[in-house]
Amino acid sequence: MLPKEIRRKEATEIRRNAILQAARCVFARTGFAETNVDEIAAKAGVAKGTIYLYFASKEQIYMAALLEDCRRLDAITRQRMDAEHCWQGKLRAYVDVRLSYLDLHHEFLRIYLSEIRSSMLRGMPVDCELIHFVRESEGQLAQVFAAAVATGEIRRIDPELAALTVVELTRGLMERRLLGWCGTETGKDTQFMLDLLNHALARPQP
Repeated sequence: MLPKEIRRKEATEIRRNAILQAARCVFARTGFAETNVDEIAAKAGVAKGTIYLYFASKEQIYMAALLEDCRRLDAITRQRMDAEHCWQGKLRAYVDVRLSYLDLHHEFLRIYLSEIRSSMLRGMPVDCELIHFVRESEGQLAQVFAAAVATGEIRRIDPELAALTVVELTRGLMERRLLGWCGTETGKDTQFMLDLLNHALARPQP
């Protein structure tokens, strides 16, 4: 690829990223239904027509913004969980990554947690890749629990049900933090949840 083509490609990627970042801010502030493309264009500092060079519709912008962060979050989660050697460490890594990501990417998490459910209810098509990330996250946790059952580290449980429970509990923690409803010392709520799960999954004493 020629230097001129490389520069053009880099400029295109920078412009696309700027549009998506602007979209996150606007969607997080006003919600999907109340957002219009003009607001996104103004926030990104580009003409409305420029937006349509990159995305065909508001729905496409919305899903692209979600998917980009989902890919990043999935990669970080896998890296952190793979670095741990026991099921407790992998479980903590899963929860910690999501809460840490929340601290740095409020706009994304606010869209993901607050809007994705209502989007489904509105009948807005959900991207297959987004569904894939959700299922992969659940599957990764299920594998952790299945392995721990097989080695006798925890009592016999349904790994998939345990994974779904952790996903929902973690999502609840993120929602409460976004809303400012924690009411506890930072990290104390996380530790309580992990302690609760550890006790619930412990093998019965003979």
